[in-house]
Amino acid sequence: MKPIQLQTTFEGASHRKDGSMTLRFSTQEQTPEEKLIVLEYLQSFGWLMFSPNRFDEFDIPNEQAEDKTKSSSKRLRAVLFLLWKEKGEQGDFEVYYRQQMEKAIDTIKEKLNETN
Repeated sequence: MKPIQLQTTFEGASHRKDGSMTLRFSTQEQTPEEKLIVLEYLQSFGWLMFSPNRFDEFDIPNEQAEDKTKSSSKRLRAVLFLLWKEKGEQGDFEVYYRQQMEKAIDTIKEKLNETN
């Protein structure tokens, strides 16, 4: 997905129990197309930059954003959940999750056997 730029007003911040913060922004009126682009980013992890003026190229980070709040297993579960939703939410997610994890485990086990 491509980065988006929106003119916003930073309206507030609040502290959370885990030490993180919730930030609130509001935009000017958006076209239906712009709204769809914004909605594509829901529940996505990434960078947020705010400045009262335009950014210079050197202000923009080159490194990938890293979610340090979730373990690798939680991230994998979240991605599998998104895949399950994209495939039409067929059946129970917990069953789907266990099946996908077993497939992943079997794939790794096969690779172990190949090296012996």
